[in-house]
Amino acid sequence: MNDLTRRLIVLLLIVALGLSPLATLGLHAQEQDDVARLVESMSSSAKVGQLFMVTFPGSEVTEDAAIAELVRDYHVGGVVLKPENGNIVNSGNTPEQVVTLATQLQETAWQATQTLTATAPGPFVPLFVATRQEGNGIPYSSIISGTTPLPSQMALGATWDVSHTISVGQIVGQELQLMGINMLLGPSLDVLESPRPASSGDLGVRTFGGEPFWVGQMGKAYIRGVHQGAEGRVAVVPKHFPGLGASDRSLDEEISTVQRTLEKLKQVDLAPFFAVAQAQDPLARPDGLIVSHIRFQGLGGGRFITTLPVSVDSNILQQFLTLPEMSSWREAGGVTLSDALGLRALRRFYAPGEQAFNGRRIAQDAFLAGNDLLFLSQFGVSDDWDDQVANVKSTITFFREKYESEPSFQKQVDEAVARILRLKLSLYGGTFDLEDVKPELSAVGERMQPDIEAVSGIARDAVTLLSPPSPDLVPAPPTKEERIVIFTDARERRACLTCESRPYVDPFALEQTIVQFYGPDATGQVDPRLISSFTFAQLESYLSAPPSLPPSPSPTSISPGDEQVTPTAVEQTATPTPPTVADELQRADWVIFAMLNPNDGPSQSDVVKRFLAERADALQDPHVIVMAYDVPYCLDATEISKLSAYYVAYSHLTSFVKASVRALFGEFAPQGKPPVSVGGINYDLRTQTSPDPEQTIPVTYSVIKPTGEEEGTPTPSQEQATVEPTGEAQPTAEPTGEVQPTPEARLEKGDQLRLRTGAIVDHNGQIVPDGTPVRFVFNYPQEGLEQSMVATTRGGVAEAALTLDRTGRLDVSVQADPVPRQVALQITIQEGGAATIVTPTPSPTPLPTPTPTPTATPTPTPIAGGTPTASPTAAPTDVVGPDQPEPPVEQDTHVWDLLIVLAEVIIVGGSGYYAMRLGDKTVTRALRVSLWCIVGGLAIYVVYAVSRSFLGLFVAQEAAWGAGGAALIGSSIALLFAWLTDRRKWARRA
Repeated sequence: MNDLTRRLIVLLLIVALGLSPLATLGLHAQEQDDVARLVESMSSSAKVGQLFMVTFPGSEVTEDAAIAELVRDYHVGGVVLKPENGNIVNSGNTPEQVVTLATQLQETAWQATQTLTATAPGPFVPLFVATRQEGNGIPYSSIISGTTPLPSQMALGATWDVSHTISVGQIVGQELQLMGINMLLGPSLDVLESPRPASSGDLGVRTFGGEPFWVGQMGKAYIRGVHQGAEGRVAVVPKHFPGLGASDRSLDEEISTVQRTLEKLKQVDLAPFFAVAQAQDPLARPDGLIVSHIRFQGLGGGRFITTLPVSVDSNILQQFLTLPEMSSWREAGGVTLSDALGLRALRRFYAPGEQAFNGRRIAQDAFLAGNDLLFLSQFGVSDDWDDQVANVKSTITFFREKYESEPSFQKQVDEAVARILRLKLSLYGGTFDLEDVKPELSAVGERMQPDIEAVSGIARDAVTLLSPPSPDLVPAPPTKEERIVIFTDARERRACLTCESRPYVDPFALEQTIVQFYGPDATGQVDPRLISSFTFAQLESYLSAPPSLPPSPSPTSISPGDEQVTPTAVEQTATPTPPTVADELQRADWVIFAMLNPNDGPSQSDVVKRFLAERADALQDPHVIVMAYDVPYCLDATEISKLSAYYVAYSHLTSFVKASVRALFGEFAPQGKPPVSVGGINYDLRTQTSPDPEQTIPVTYSVIKPTGEEEGTPTPSQEQATVEPTGEAQPTAEPTGEVQPTPEARLEKGDQLRLRTGAIVDHNGQIVPDGTPVRFVFNYPQEGLEQSMVATTRGGVAEAALTLDRTGRLDVSVQADPVPRQVALQITIQEGGAATIVTPTPSPTPLPTPTPTPTATPTPTPIAGGTPTASPTAAPTDVVGPDQPEPPVEQDTHVWDLLIVLAEVIIVGGSGYYAMRLGDKTVTRALRVSLWCIVGGLAIYVVYAVSRSFLGLFVAQEAAWGAGGAALIGSSIALLFAWLTDRRKWARRA
């Protein structure tokens, strides 16, 4: 490649880079023009109809069906498919059934535009066909038959792995797009900061967790995955803006009132919505938001001032949407969708007696508040479809009339419709073609392959051992000789309007899984005849029955291998009887509970708590195991203390049941960590996501010259070190290491030093949440000056900058509570000379040598899913191993130094005094010589103590004798000096 070619390429790159912003602006302008032309070509009734999303009964669109009339004559903008309405039939080939329904809906919308009359709505605009597919089966996943069984959001949160969340999003996006669904109502971005298991408003496993940062991270990953899997043809509309995590009651009861200041709301509830709205990756940004029915008290600072429900409060909703963190998303076309406007909570708010329903007013208030799309579901006092459809028609007619008569209302409608159309155009490449909009029936059969393997991997990573704190403390798995009794919460629910009820967890699911993996046809580890299964209802009957006398022991001894769990186990009567709960419990070696959330089920769902309180202590010491296939926080500390092991799987799907059984049998050590606080094991999520105090925080640096030139590349300034826990706060480690010149950057006075930490991790080994404070400390030891700067993390990393305004030594330390303060850089800047940098490596803090104390038994700290953190065992410090050096004895050495020196100088001083007195000298002259001896000996000792190398003759000797020799020489020299001085003085006098 010649020089001319290179120059042409560079020139073309410059031109391309320069024109790219203009090209982007051009595309936006073109998009706006397309939307404006589309709005202009639509009739007023078509525009108004775009504001409404409705529900309807049935699984097909016939000519006289209610939904056909709403699409054809009222031009509704979208529909929401629900299995409870009969739209989705979760039996047989459900994906093909959904494809057929979606096709009928879009064809009906297209046909309504083909009649060229004065009232024709204008060009064809496809419907939003929406559903919810949150995971964990019915009721929050609408399509379960023929699709991938999706894990709950909390199960994803328990893996702390965004790649799993992206994978699930991709599966959801691909499957919905193939079935003709173009809008996903989800995921939930609610923050469960303080779980309330007894509250009907508790979201359970429908949230990613209780840490706002991680909920935001998981939300971005999920949204990105859906967009990728659907190839951009499914709109993602998370819920429930601004957050239902603090709600204390269900929307099936009444509107929840939450005490929150705006600042607190921004830090917790709104934070995940901020995160997704500001995502750098466009694929991770949501297309819309579902606005919830929740109100706040004290939001503006007034303690007793309560807002209206946010969904119908124009002041509050607009305040939220115009926050700096949300405004750019909204201005770029972000769509708002109200939660169902016929929910009982909202009906009761407008009519406490529930005797009337004013759908027109509710819809108007919701639209004026700032909702672009109005979700008309359960839109009446009763469940009668005729009444609900009549209310929908009345409300749309009211909006049409208002559009024609009020210019301000017309302007707001046009703005909302423009946002809706922009989103629909983005889903279909900028044009609306019926053949492109309709799903392909053949593609469903070819490409619809449930990804069970991916879900199994997620299940394995999600399973959590809450108690005991280490898998090493779990009892050894069941053996062939041990009896296993299983109790299952077998509550049921219908998967669709015409489906038969079926249990969330089959009563025999655990038994069948154990036999499948560990029975005679597998490892042979268990005997199927020694396994029995019961439901919670049967256990409740046993607990409620009056106490009976214990059965008499059988005179015949039967070995465990011969015993049967069938009615013929022991022939006591002529008629065989099935095993009873009482009998099986008395003989059980293992009692396993397959538990769902006891607080939102029938009365028998609470039977585990009752059993642990009333009967657990009376059993013959079996291993009691709880398998929680829902939330982890339903049992308290006392109840957990009675368990041999407490596992949580966060989902009742088959993959999670299998993973929990494998964990019980020791196939893998559970790696999941609760994404919410669990009071029963003292697991506080805020503490768990704070910096791990046992880490060493590395720091890199670069130098910016006053001219703006950057020198050097970020250089690691601190080696990674493993810090052993001591149970006590450690002082700042003293730096060690050699001084090295820094060739990468020439540090001089006036330069700016830019510092950047490495990734700071929390107790789970994940990066700490954004906004974690990190303190940089700059210490000038020679001047006694110290200043600090607080930075916050982003992506686990904190940055700071300091202008070097003085010469001399500078120690740079970093601290992120509760991580101890650590010296990261030690810089010496000389006037007119090259700078040097010490890259300190923390050295272990010297331990004192106390009197040996007896070894204490370590006390494990219950940390779910991890290894036990034990208090350190005090060990005798005077025991020296064969490969260890003798411990230093400097303290004793200093004492011997002093004693020998004092003895030596006193002896020499006394000898001088005696010699002077023998020569007929006066007492004064003798004392003067003696004092000179003492002063001289002590002076030389001080020099010796400061630097032992001063007297090389004695360095190789024992320290104490070296000190004595130094003092002896000093005293002798002083004696000689004093004697000569005295002699000359008296000679002159003579």
